[in-house]
Amino acid sequence: MKPFGWVALFIAILLGTLGGMAPNQCVAQNQIDLAQFDSWIFQRHGRDEARCRSALKKEIELRFVRIEQSTPLTEGQKDALRLAGHGDIKRFFDRVNKARETFLNMEQDNDNRNINEAYQLASPLQQELTQGIFGDGSLVQKVTRYVMTEEQATELEEREIEQFRALFSAQANLFLATLGRSMALTAKQQRQLQGHLKKRIEQIQKTPSGKLHVSFYQTVFIKWIAESQEEEATSILDREQTKVIENLAKNAQGALPRLKKEGLIQ
Repeated sequence: MKPFGWVALFIAILLGTLGGMAPNQCVAQNQIDLAQFDSWIFQRHGRDEARCRSALKKEIELRFVRIEQSTPLTEGQKDALRLAGHGDIKRFFDRVNKARETFLNMEQDNDNRNINEAYQLASPLQQELTQGIFGDGSLVQKVTRYVMTEEQATELEEREIEQFRALFSAQANLFLATLGRSMALTAKQQRQLQGHLKKRIEQIQKTPSGKLHVSFYQTVFIKWIAESQEEEATSILDREQTKVIENLAKNAQGALPRLKKEGLIQ
């Protein structure tokens, strides 16, 4: 059994006292403006701080449920991971408070320029919440790797990869159904593309570091289908269909860096 007690102590020292986790109150000249700013940040988590905090704490507990579908956790492991999760929440709201202070120091004119600047200030935090604050680089991830035994870590990784492949397969079937209607794919083409995507999905050996929007899945499928035209001995798509896929692939260039980072494409 690994000594979980000093792990908890280390996290507490690193983060300071976690008991007083409520952020410093921001005194706004215009509470409506600050409320709107907060709603941009928390729009996927109840649109206010209290609901967001509650949702994030529930997410920590749900992580235990997901992990224990693969391997049981001791109470000591749960305590260490829970403390790490609270630390990640505190670090996130430290960034929120800093953004609030910057917002409150901005000119409070209701022109489009200031509105755009305020939204650009809130947007990275909104995206961070959407992708998940407990991903790569988080205290939860670091402590998880430490407190779990090698056997537990292997069991968890295998199940996460299996679940991710299943999700990917479901997204692939939905994508091909939609693509089939728009490009008039034959039943044979549908089966061939399904087989090609299935083969690529089975080669996935890691899960993404954060949540992926459905558009990212679609970009991967488009990229894989475009590559299938070169990999297969006989082209699956006809000339016109190939042009459509090539145009879609060009329009999706912006998502490629993230997908390469995740190891989903080369």
